[in-house]
Amino acid sequence: MGRGSHEDAQGVRSGDPRRGGGADRRLSHRVVRALALTRRDREIERRMMPQTGAVAAPPGVTAALAVRALACRDEPFDAAIVEHAKQALLDLIGCAVRARFESATSAAVERALGALGAGGICTGIGYGPMFAPQYAALVNGCNFHVLDFDDTHERASLHPGAPVAAAALAEAERLHSGGMPLIAAIVAGYDVAVRIGLALNPMAHYARGFHPTATAGVFGATAAAALLHGDDAETLASAFGINLSQAAGSLQFAVDGAATKPVQVGFAAHDAVLAREFAASGIRGPAAALEGRSGLLHAYTDDADAAELLDRWDGVHEIGRTAFKPYPCCRYMHAAIDALAAIVREHRLDPARVERIRVALPAAGLRLCAYPEEQKRAPRSIVDAQFSMYYTAAAALAWGSVRWDDFARRADPRLAVLIERVTVEEDPAVEALVPAMAALVEVDAGGVHERRLARAPRGEPDTPLEWPELIEKFDALSAIAYEPSRRRRIVEFVRRLDALDDIRILTAELGP
Repeated sequence: MGRGSHEDAQGVRSGDPRRGGGADRRLSHRVVRALALTRRDREIERRMMPQTGAVAAPPGVTAALAVRALACRDEPFDAAIVEHAKQALLDLIGCAVRARFESATSAAVERALGALGAGGICTGIGYGPMFAPQYAALVNGCNFHVLDFDDTHERASLHPGAPVAAAALAEAERLHSGGMPLIAAIVAGYDVAVRIGLALNPMAHYARGFHPTATAGVFGATAAAALLHGDDAETLASAFGINLSQAAGSLQFAVDGAATKPVQVGFAAHDAVLAREFAASGIRGPAAALEGRSGLLHAYTDDADAAELLDRWDGVHEIGRTAFKPYPCCRYMHAAIDALAAIVREHRLDPARVERIRVALPAAGLRLCAYPEEQKRAPRSIVDAQFSMYYTAAAALAWGSVRWDDFARRADPRLAVLIERVTVEEDPAVEALVPAMAALVEVDAGGVHERRLARAPRGEPDTPLEWPELIEKFDALSAIAYEPSRRRRIVEFVRRLDALDDIRILTAELGP
């Protein structure tokens, strides 16, 4: 700053009084006016706050959530929670391998990072140890999610694994952590992402145009990174404050099938690594990142429920309530696909005989997967098809399931015929089961007349995918790059993850 001036505590530059009073008086008027505007704005804000619908959170809930997350570091987890964390990691690895070799979005991300010079020693799955930690988190976070085949949490309506595991794996490799600390970090991260997702009220958050996997996911990923580094709760709470400057993720991708959906999940994992590092290095984030007047629960939703953060939590780790996906598309469509595939299988249904298909979804599912109807009936990209109930219903009837490879078959003439026979609409029987992602299907095909209400999609905790199915899914996805012996080694290392002294034993197998 130039001689004869200084910056005061509010960052206002003042003139040197020796240079005369005119400039000072003008500045003084500006400062007084600015302070008056600040007071007026605060009063307007105070009056508006009760009308937002946001539920006031108890002071200190951000700090309390940080304490709760870091308590996972020393917690003796139930065996089922440990197994679920292992299954989640294997599931995500398979998704990332296939994405690395088949996704155009993944290829573009790789080109961008190469141009930026993002080199380092952390592993991008399918690439090898070639990225700085934050960029390994970005690549893996994007690739975990790009197929839309990663795990989901029904009530929070988000994918916790992609951002959380991406940041945790990069930091664990960077620190040469053992497998059990990685498991603890993943469990803690899921807890934070899901509880914040619930507090945001998923439907209200969606209505504002946000993508909760990214917005809530960055907080969960940061918690995972902080646990691995041995940070204290004060540091994590400060990192949460930094997350408040990062939390982003828009549903606008659904308008035209843009590639930003997985990329913004990768950004969440990347930003988590940065937020944790900045907080540990002395950058202080704002306090009360969640409950503050301009915090997440006031700025990102019109109907927050802060009691979901801690007060109504029964203490069950949220990873145990997370579902694995049998189909690589929006979870709201899975119950319908289950029912349609069962009808095809049981009746050995010839798709050429299908006359009518009616599908009913929850209102939130209709917004994502049925409207606008003209666009959903004619998907122009893989992402479009992954969010089209018309397309996936037709695929399920044509091929008895919905697989990743089916999204490359959009030009198949059989699909066009079946799509014309599909209607998607509301039904009170389905809406009564919300928040369950239920579906009602009706099929008329020659002499077959079926009507089925599927109360929940397969893969939820009540109807889980077990190890054999998850290994089959992993093999199907990763066979594009990994020979059988390598796949068996990866499965072995993941299944005994809690006994690994150094996570690099696993990541050494995850290169090209």
